[in-house]
Amino acid sequence: MRKDLSDAWLRTLAPPEQGRLEIRDARVAGLVLRLTPSGAATWSIRTRTTNGKQTRPKLGTWPAMGIADARKAGMAALVAVQGGADPFAEKRTARAARQDEQAELSVKDALEAWQAAKTTSGNAPWSASYAREVSRVAKHDIVPRLGKLKLARTTRADWAGLISAKRKGAPSMAAALYRIAASFLGHAEAETWIATPLLPRKGAARLAPMPPARERVLTDAELRAVWLVADREPPKLRAFIRLLILTGARESEVADMEAGEVDLAAGRWAIPGARTKNRKGYVVPLSPLALAELQAVWPSKEPEADAKLLGRVAGSGFRGFSKLKERTDLALAAAAKQANQPAPAPWRWHDLRRTLRTGLARLDVPPHHAESAINHVSGRSSLVQTYDRHDYADEVIAALTRWQAHVAGVVGAAAEVVSIAKRRRAAAS
Repeated sequence: MRKDLSDAWLRTLAPPEQGRLEIRDARVAGLVLRLTPSGAATWSIRTRTTNGKQTRPKLGTWPAMGIADARKAGMAALVAVQGGADPFAEKRTARAARQDEQAELSVKDALEAWQAAKTTSGNAPWSASYAREVSRVAKHDIVPRLGKLKLARTTRADWAGLISAKRKGAPSMAAALYRIAASFLGHAEAETWIATPLLPRKGAARLAPMPPARERVLTDAELRAVWLVADREPPKLRAFIRLLILTGARESEVADMEAGEVDLAAGRWAIPGARTKNRKGYVVPLSPLALAELQAVWPSKEPEADAKLLGRVAGSGFRGFSKLKERTDLALAAAAKQANQPAPAPWRWHDLRRTLRTGLARLDVPPHHAESAINHVSGRSSLVQTYDRHDYADEVIAALTRWQAHVAGVVGAAAEVVSIAKRRRAAAS
């Protein structure tokens, strides 16, 4: 298919259901756009080297590289090839040079290089929470066992043994270790640090099957109990717990909340994409209950925009999730014993997020509005995400406002707001 291409026309192009669609540009000889069923669109130039060998160097991807830039790059590539260049031979030479350079790279050094590349990448960098998780797994699970070995000399048995050992000691964590190790080794292979795959392409099901999906949802009575025992904590830790309940945001999003993200007058919290798991920012409403918690921890002097509101150390967000959870569980058990009731079944901080999502369903919030309220996009197909550009901001506000009103009824909002206001006045006097 040959056509006088334009970016406007390309935006109307639907991916093929199967195979690959190739479109040749009518203006630049050999310029081709290849479109796959996943929607990936790649520019290349087809020509022959001076010795007659066919070559097709890749130029870039669309839409990052528009048609005008693709034509310029294509013309430049044609001139280079006609002048005697051989793009693929040059790539092979460069790859061999990188392999020689990295031959002595240790697993520890390679892990550090991978993390540095992914946390600073301009193309979908890791979120802060995922970067911390990778760092933790690398430090505690990979480096102690394989860190000193030369990466290029490690074997599939080394990596499979690492996963198997984790599965024996902590089965629920083996799946996370496998995913991180596989991602690292995939990066290492792409960078030519290793010559062959060091984990089976589909080995997760055998080496580290995913644990059953968690289903824990707190009842209204349990939610009220958690809310009330939070009152035993200092204001910042109490706010952390209660904002998790009210907003359904992830732990790291609440823990690292900054003053510049919060508009107390409007009752809004704008979580930037740089701090969310999917890199998409969204706005959360702040009900009187949420505002009361934030006002109780708001600095007496006007804070800088990047000031962390819940950290116990200046310049840092809240850390210590596990210890706070242990104290909360002890307090819940003590309260239940005093009331001659059984202690709540085991739960995690993240279960509060599932509780909110389940609660929105009970409150008759439409599923796609409820998913947007917890900043989920995974339930929408790539095609829907491409064509439905509505941000659902108003629907998120409405859904979370309804949930926060429900929580207010569960915990007795008026008494809580008055109690927090009294404590703040007492602290100021």
